[in-house]
Amino acid sequence: MSWLLKLLYVFRLRCGRSLRRIFRFSSPARPAPLLKIQGVPLPFIEGANLPWLSYGGDFGANAWSLSGGMGKAGKKEELRRHLLELKGRGAHVIRWFLFCDGRAGIRFSPAGTPIGPDDRLFADIDAALETVTAEGMKVIFVLLDFLWFDKAAEVNGVQTGGRSRVINGAYKQQALRRRVITPLLEHYGHSPAILAWDIINEPEWATRGWGGGIIGPSVSFPAMRRFIRRVARLVHRHTTHLATVGLGNASGLPLVQGCGLDFYQVHWYDRWQRIAPLERPVSELGLDRPLLLGEFPTKNSTRSAETILAASRDNGYCGALAWSLLAGDEFSDIKKKES
Repeated sequence: MSWLLKLLYVFRLRCGRSLRRIFRFSSPARPAPLLKIQGVPLPFIEGANLPWLSYGGDFGANAWSLSGGMGKAGKKEELRRHLLELKGRGAHVIRWFLFCDGRAGIRFSPAGTPIGPDDRLFADIDAALETVTAEGMKVIFVLLDFLWFDKAAEVNGVQTGGRSRVINGAYKQQALRRRVITPLLEHYGHSPAILAWDIINEPEWATRGWGGGIIGPSVSFPAMRRFIRRVARLVHRHTTHLATVGLGNASGLPLVQGCGLDFYQVHWYDRWQRIAPLERPVSELGLDRPLLLGEFPTKNSTRSAETILAASRDNGYCGALAWSLLAGDEFSDIKKKES
């Protein structure tokens, strides 16, 4: 997508009216598309971001946990308690971070090239999916977090972040896709517990010209789109699941449009209200795919979670996932009951 189209799209978001209305075109806004699986429309999705029991420690081994994450004794029961709590609040889908900032789950060469999944990854995912299935829920797995692109740090001999070159470099990106992502998708491609694969959480913060450089070395716009497009293709080739990307807010949609995703996903917090109002009907965005509200605050917002959920339903989103159960940040308080 050209920079001119990007600027026009952002302008449309800021002004609160579609470009058709600005230029007085007569064509009405088309209805928001429905989310479907194998042609069957899905009802409105109510869910929550888990998003981890321990950031970067649920799937795979590292110096903090040599025996892995979810496969360890007691972890399945801990997960079951959390899932029961979420089900009691009406959630049926969880969004769960997989590789996070690269600290576990993937083996790298000394040069930082992905070699393959680590020895505990599949056992940990097996344990997680067994519990999710038993509770009748579904999961959206997030492959990479934007902290994957953060400045590299070393803690207890484990590198966190510092993986921008894996996406920017053609050889290393290919190695990640072929040696890690493809085996993962092939192994779990027909799991009924998996709804979708979220390729990157909030990639704007790592993309040059879209906020990239805030957290570490940024990735070029073409490289980020190429990675998203190629992974989405792998999802469709090797699985029966859907592909998406969790954008930081709706102004990032041009980054992923045309990349072959099955549904778009945006996050909303009060700070984004001016550039991406929650009340704007999805139909006015002119999207060719359904739109999920993948994160919304349950703390430190001017609106209650119930109000946000109702607004997303009324304005044409295909679902909404609360942030969050266990993240522990300033916007997470999913356990708090509304008075």
